[in-house]
Amino acid sequence: MLAYTLKRLAGVVPTLFILLTATFLLVHLAPGSPLDGDRPMPAEIRANLEAKYHLDEPLIQQYGRYLANTAQLDFGASYQYKDTSVNDLIATGFPVSLAVGGFSLLFALVLGIPLGILAAVRQNMPADYGAMGASLAGISVPNFVLGPLMILAFAVYNDWLPAGGLGGWQHYVMPVIALGTMYLAYVTRLMRAATIEVLRAPFIRTARAKGLSETRVFVVHVLPAALLPVISFLGPGAAAILTGSVVVEQIFGIPGLGRFFVTAALNRDYTLVLGITLFYGIIIIAFNLVVDVLYGWLDPRVTYR
Repeated sequence: MLAYTLKRLAGVVPTLFILLTATFLLVHLAPGSPLDGDRPMPAEIRANLEAKYHLDEPLIQQYGRYLANTAQLDFGASYQYKDTSVNDLIATGFPVSLAVGGFSLLFALVLGIPLGILAAVRQNMPADYGAMGASLAGISVPNFVLGPLMILAFAVYNDWLPAGGLGGWQHYVMPVIALGTMYLAYVTRLMRAATIEVLRAPFIRTARAKGLSETRVFVVHVLPAALLPVISFLGPGAAAILTGSVVVEQIFGIPGLGRFFVTAALNRDYTLVLGITLFYGIIIIAFNLVVDVLYGWLDPRVTYR
C-alpha cells in the first residue's frame, strides 16, 4: 500500500501541471481583459495597471512567472479584490464551502445508508418503492430548482428559515438539503443495490448455516461488503459536493469559494480563477487517493500495484 500511495503521489505534480497549463491558456484565450469595465479607462492608467499586473508582458513570460509563483504556493493578487491575494480569498471562502459541503455529505450518508438498507431488506415492498421513488425525485430535481422552491416555501411564505446569508444553524438547513439531496439519492440507490447483491452471496448463506444470528451476519458480514460501493463513491462525491456548491452558494448568498469562483469568471479575474481551479484539483486528487486507500483497508481482496 505504501508503494502504491507513493506512486499515486508522484503522479500529482504532472496532473496539476497539465491542469494549470490548460486553465491558464483557456482564461487568457477568452475575449476581454481583467481591466475592461463599463466605462473606458484612460490609456495612461490602463498602461500603469497592465505594468503592475504584468499584463503587458508576452503570454509565455506571464505563464513562466505564474508557474514559478505557483511552485511556491503563491497564487498571486486578485484583480477584482484590490490589495487581496488569492491565497487570502481561498482561506476565507473555503471553510464556508467546506462546512456547507461537509454537512451536505453527512446528510446524504446519514439518511442514504439506512434508506438503502431498508429498501434492500424490504425489496419489492412499499418501503422499497417509497425509497426508490424518493431517490428518483432527488436525482431528477436539480439544486437550482430545489433551492428557490425551498426559499419560497420556508422563507417567503412561512418565514420558518432565513432566505440566505450565513449565521446560525438555521442558515445551513436549506443550502445543505438543496446541495445534498441529489447525493442522498445516489447513496440510497448504491446501498440498496449493494445490499441486495451481498445478501444473495454464498458466504452469507454459509454464515447463516453456521448458526450466526441475523444481527451478527448483517453487521459483521453484510454491512462492510455493502458499504464498498458507497466508499468508492465518496471520493468523487465529496469532491463534486465541494466543487458543485457554486450554484447553491449563489442562490442562498453564501460567501463561499464557489461564489468567489463565479464572480472571478464573470470579471475575468485570471489569478483567482486559476488559483481556485488548482485548489479544487488538489482536493479532488486528495479525496480520490484517500478513498482508494480506504477501499483496500475494507476489502482485503484488493491488491495494490
